[in-house]
Amino acid sequence: MKKIYLIIVAIALIMSACSSNKVKIRGEVKDLVGTVKLLAEMPGQQGMVVLAQQEVSDGKIDLETEQLQIPARVWIDIAGKNTLTTIVDSKDQIWIQGKAKFPDQIEVKGSGLDKEYSKLKKMFAEKYEGPIEPIDKNIQKLMNKEKRNANDEVMLGVFQLQRQRYIRARANYVKNLIEANPTQELSLFLLQDELQDSTDLQKRLFKLINVPNKESNLYKTVAEKMQ
Repeated sequence: MKKIYLIIVAIALIMSACSSNKVKIRGEVKDLVGTVKLLAEMPGQQGMVVLAQQEVSDGKIDLETEQLQIPARVWIDIAGKNTLTTIVDSKDQIWIQGKAKFPDQIEVKGSGLDKEYSKLKKMFAEKYEGPIEPIDKNIQKLMNKEKRNANDEVMLGVFQLQRQRYIRARANYVKNLIEANPTQELSLFLLQDELQDSTDLQKRLFKLINVPNKESNLYKTVAEKMQ
């Protein structure tokens, strides 16, 4: 009896190991009918890769893949109506919800990393993007003038300088944040999303990053871009 029990336990452990990489993304979008796709950037491959695909007829979404090593950023194509972007940081906690008739309101929840990143992006919008909006309007107004006088040219230069100050301040903030948090996965997202205009800075900061999981899709895809 004891031997049979040990065999059962061994089989259970083997089965568990075989499915250890399975990531599930589920949800329900009312009245949704169509093809739902799960896509991601994969190490060693160009462009987006379709990891899972499902024909939905009753609004219920059930996507599974064993190709991801989390954390990873994924894109979910909701029958061509909307494409959701999220960070997968757990194997069975990501949930999609909404109504097909309101595609722009369909949302994906369940990722702690995505929630943290959303807070940062909200802060960026308030601190940097908001103040730049009226500056951009003033620049566009001057650029649209058929004839600009000397004062217009001076003001155009002033507005462009103001704009650059906000951009530099944002980049410096991100740089300092990465330097202060080299073991956090969010630093990898900030590195590739916020500092695209400075490849040298990206590569220098990447050398400082020391996240615990270097086998994740996130780390490997960023590492390839830094080569």
